Amino acid sequence: MVTQPHPGFEAQGPITVAAEGLVYIELRPDLDFETIRGNAGVPTLVTRGIFRGFSLPVFAADDEELFSAICVPSRYDEASDIVVHLYCWLAQAEDNKNFNLQTSWEHYTPVTDIVPATSNDVAVETPTGAGAAQFQSYIVELIIDYDIHTPNNIVIDDILQIRIRRIAASANECAGEIVVNHYGITFRRNKLGLFAP
Repeated sequence: MVTQPHPGFEAQGPITVAAEGLVYIELRPDLDFETIRGNAGVPTLVTRGIFRGFSLPVFAADDEELFSAICVPSRYDEASDIVVHLYCWLAQAEDNKNFNLQTSWEHYTPVTDIVPATSNDVAVETPTGAGAAQFQSYIVELIIDYDIHTPNNIVIDDILQIRIRRIAASANECAGEIVVNHYGITFRRNKLGLFAP
């Protein structure tokens, strides 16, 4: 069903907000299961009760990685960094160990850009803490620098491609794997909508 814009807004475009009106929207795109199926079930699917996730060892050119793509929402303010939240848990108990998750990302503007072969890496090392139990959960926050390629900043309707890997920690590596259960991408928004036909 196509919804027509309200007659009073047709010539005005979106309603924008500023200062205290700025809020955030978190999108939760699906992972690319075609890649996992094409790699014969790599990464491995893990179940804990009714929860499911993908188990990541330290990456070693072995397809143990996750992919996803998203279209940047029209409400994005085009002036702030984008935050990726990775929700994960430990496959086994770990005592004062570390794990390191990396997001590689890139973007392009459809029609205008040539799809790039490059990517940008952001890694966050997380300590498990003392006596962390099997299935202890964590949220890992990684920042996408929206203007790293100025003037080719991330803008609305860009395609944002994401790859998730576990890479080696600087010290005291977790012995077990890290299970990624879910992820979300948070954008700061400054629009209430787009009034386009």
